[in-house]
Amino acid sequence: MKIVFCNIVWMKKYQGITDDDKPKYCGDYVSEEAAGGDIFNFSEYNGKCYGYVRNEGDLMIPDHLAKDFEMEQAQQETASGVLVVWCAFKDKNTARIVGWYKNAVLWRKEQYRPSFTNPEYELDYFFEADAKDCCLLPGNQRTYKIERASKAGKGRGFGHTDIWFADSPYARCEMIPAVVDYIESYEGPRDNFVLTEEMIKALPADADCALPQEDLIQKGLSLFEKEDYTGALSWFNAAVRNRKTPEVLYYTAFCLYNLAAFDKARVLLEKSLASRPDSLPAMELLAFCSDMTGDWETTLECLAKMIGLTQDEEAKTMIRDTITQMHTYLSEE
Repeated sequence: MKIVFCNIVWMKKYQGITDDDKPKYCGDYVSEEAAGGDIFNFSEYNGKCYGYVRNEGDLMIPDHLAKDFEMEQAQQETASGVLVVWCAFKDKNTARIVGWYKNAVLWRKEQYRPSFTNPEYELDYFFEADAKDCCLLPGNQRTYKIERASKAGKGRGFGHTDIWFADSPYARCEMIPAVVDYIESYEGPRDNFVLTEEMIKALPADADCALPQEDLIQKGLSLFEKEDYTGALSWFNAAVRNRKTPEVLYYTAFCLYNLAAFDKARVLLEKSLASRPDSLPAMELLAFCSDMTGDWETTLECLAKMIGLTQDEEAKTMIRDTITQMHTYLSEE
């Protein structure tokens, strides 16, 4: 079976460091400067989760497992259909399963995707999976223990590295079947946010779609200001159904952007700009969304148009600097 156990920091949400959610490793706090990409392991990003684990160099698949992972050839860079079991140590000897990715893609080499318009969206990862196949356990559900080999015995837990392929006879015959059974039978809540099609298309439960367009927009904006993006989205959906103005298409796209649904936001922004090509906010947001999805040709086109749309000389300088950074990076790739 394609399965790998990964030891990461302990967090509540794995959606970045906040005042209420700071990473710990074996009980000690990890500073923001020392934190790795695993602090974002359960942040949805355009319908996927991207998983990082600390590792020196490439992920080395043990030779006797290469066939199982379908990575027999030296040039094979990925394996699909992998079950990634995320674990974290609350103390020095005992880890707990904090969540998992099903049907994940494993990358042999660490992957890096830059973000030129917003560094907070840079990605470092070894695994990726559809968000719907990812489960983060609430704190009170993190009861399944994985020991260290130094305590439980050789082949019975994590060794000196943060990646364990559980390839001992004990792990293959006893531990893995028990873990898989636990994961497959789990029916409790999950703490990671997953944006569904139903949420994207939802209308507010108490919506009176006969309300004037401006009232629908104002209800959406009031929720947007409170960072209730799904609630705001439902009111903007009602406004779109009433009348597809460039303004309401932009507001709807802005909700989707904040929900990390970048591809879906782009579609609406392109429609908004088709009717109002001189909209600087829509052009800027399209640049952001294109950047997040790696469509840097469109990002550069948007940035160039933004220079002509803004009168702020400082903003123009910043845009030109971003364009230069992008050209420098892309020419080196």
